Amino acid sequence: MNKLTGKRLSIAVLFLFVMLITAGTGSDKDIRLIIRGDDMGMTQGSLEAFKRAFNNGILTCGGIQVCAPWFEGAAELCRKNPGWCVGVHLCLVGEWRGYRWRPVLPWNEVSSLVDENGFLFRYPEELRANNPKPEEMEAEARAQIELALKKGINVQYIDIHYGSIDKVIVEKLGREYDVPVSGMMGEKLFQGVYRAPEKEKKELAVKMLDELEDPGVYLWVCHIGIDSPEQNALIHTKPESIFPGGGVGKHRAAELDVLTSIEVKSIILKKGIKLTNYRELWEEQKKKE
Repeated sequence: MNKLTGKRLSIAVLFLFVMLITAGTGSDKDIRLIIRGDDMGMTQGSLEAFKRAFNNGILTCGGIQVCAPWFEGAAELCRKNPGWCVGVHLCLVGEWRGYRWRPVLPWNEVSSLVDENGFLFRYPEELRANNPKPEEMEAEARAQIELALKKGINVQYIDIHYGSIDKVIVEKLGREYDVPVSGMMGEKLFQGVYRAPEKEKKELAVKMLDELEDPGVYLWVCHIGIDSPEQNALIHTKPESIFPGGGVGKHRAAELDVLTSIEVKSIILKKGIKLTNYRELWEEQKKKE
């Protein structure tokens, strides 16, 4: 295959792919797939990754971390791309060594959620050991949603980072803000490739997509990034969560490569899988009520 033929093939696949993802409401007989990226705003590199995944890949939803260091940059990116389906990735822990963040609310208002230096705890077990007050968890989660709205983000769903917030609180906030809660709309969980070795992610993703047979709405949760010194410096606090091989940056860059690859787009076309997002699902549910 020469370069011109390959280019034409790529354009043809891209055209068919765009037609597929804009196909609209699916039926009960369809395989539908939500591809949700988490941790937008966690790093500067995450911003570039989400831009590529939304604009050149198959990402359908992106969760922004309001309490993370690059939230302002992420908010600006979302304002410039109002067509993206963006949610708030509600976060009460910061799991990276030497890379901590604080709550949106003043520390003294959520003292059960922070350590003696005002930082969020590093993992859920550490948070639970401090006996967090439900009212403070709810207040901080609400403050994160409010700040996202204040910054002009069209919040279209909410979800939970690292299991750090009680589901009953998140469900309450979903009703209050009239948005869906990701993972609580009857979705079937698609395993994804988060922990797979870097060089095996793409092949594994293609294999798992090819094996999808039963109709329904599936949720694929992704963690994307770019291969940069910033992201490669990230190390999980919990030893058992540390990534093997190239580390967080290379793993997340490999996952981004999966979402933008011709191979993955092609298998989605071949299988007739319809991509969707929470905006579409919520609109469908409202019509049924």
